[in-house]
Amino acid sequence: MGSKTNGLKYGLEDKLPVREMCVYTLQHIIYFAAGTVVLPIAVGMYLGLDQGQIAEFLQRTFFLSGVTSILQVKLGHTYPIIDGPAGLWASMLIVMAVSASSLGTGLDTLRTDLQTGFMVAGAVVILLAVTGAINVISKIFTPLVNGVIITLMVLQMSETFIKGILGIGDERNTVDEKSMLVFFVTVAVILFVAVYMKGFLQSIATLVGVIAGWILALFMGLSAERPSGTGIISLPKLWAWGTPTFDLGVTVTCVIGALVLLSMSFASISSMSEAVGQEMDDKMVRKSVFLQGLSTLLAGVFSVIPFMPFVSSTGVVLMTGVATRKPFNLACIMMILFGLITPVATFFSSMPSTVAYATSMVIFSLILGQGLKEFKKNGARKQGSIYHRDLYDLWYGSNVSSG
Repeated sequence: MGSKTNGLKYGLEDKLPVREMCVYTLQHIIYFAAGTVVLPIAVGMYLGLDQGQIAEFLQRTFFLSGVTSILQVKLGHTYPIIDGPAGLWASMLIVMAVSASSLGTGLDTLRTDLQTGFMVAGAVVILLAVTGAINVISKIFTPLVNGVIITLMVLQMSETFIKGILGIGDERNTVDEKSMLVFFVTVAVILFVAVYMKGFLQSIATLVGVIAGWILALFMGLSAERPSGTGIISLPKLWAWGTPTFDLGVTVTCVIGALVLLSMSFASISSMSEAVGQEMDDKMVRKSVFLQGLSTLLAGVFSVIPFMPFVSSTGVVLMTGVATRKPFNLACIMMILFGLITPVATFFSSMPSTVAYATSMVIFSLILGQGLKEFKKNGARKQGSIYHRDLYDLWYGSNVSSG
């Protein structure tokens, strides 16, 4: 029986016909892929991982994304919201990777430092949720503070993006015209689909752009070599980047990042609550924050980019009118299986670096937009609409996990 709540065709508890169940499960899987494929590849490149390591990185991301999402829908906020790599976290990792050489820190050491930083940050968030201190701490990270942090972080990446556009790297000091063409075509396709397309196609604009850029790169001979597989099934490695090490600066940065991201996570949950006609109560928030802290801690254990709830999930519900949890649960199970099947991640890890650079620039542009929006939230807060976002933001703003 369909749900009439907020005009939805199916509510959270409604049953679906088998055919519709299959279709909506496939749709959720596509959204999972669009949100989880791009960032690990782009970040892995900056962290100095080779193709085989990036494939494993992506495989662990699939696995933990499925596990975290199903935990949230069962025990946390209880909504069909995808948990995947956060664009803000990806931006922080790229900035730290770029800065590592100038600070005399090797990427190998940075990666093991990050594992500890993620675990400590997750533990702090868990502690805030358990003690109920999250409401007090959240007041420190006002929209003004968040906006300054995000904006400065993005501006620091300008030199890296210019080199990426020109195809300049460690092995090349001259402009590469082919890389430039692939870069601009990828960005142009993403923006065209995001601005001029509608509905489902618009909501996977990043994935469409990646596919187009990847195909062009193949024709130009720029595709990365696919790493040799290690069998069909493999279990995710724990502390894959090495034995965790501690650096105070990295750990503090990770804790700050986790706290800043909480306000964006609240927006995702709040928007879904409105979509399904429910209220976001304190108990729900604390359970969700606890599980987000747990997922951040596990990101350190599994050596992946920490996660956040994707606001695009609300766009999916509003677009389809379907909020039922069952197809979402099946999609979570499929993501866990993808995290165990080696060839899936191996295929995606062969994305050309110039496509990854193009996607990163779009990500950072949206993150910059988020930073600028933070400055406007003081006025919105006075009007009681701090979590309001229009449908365009809900559909597109999360395609790159920007939160």
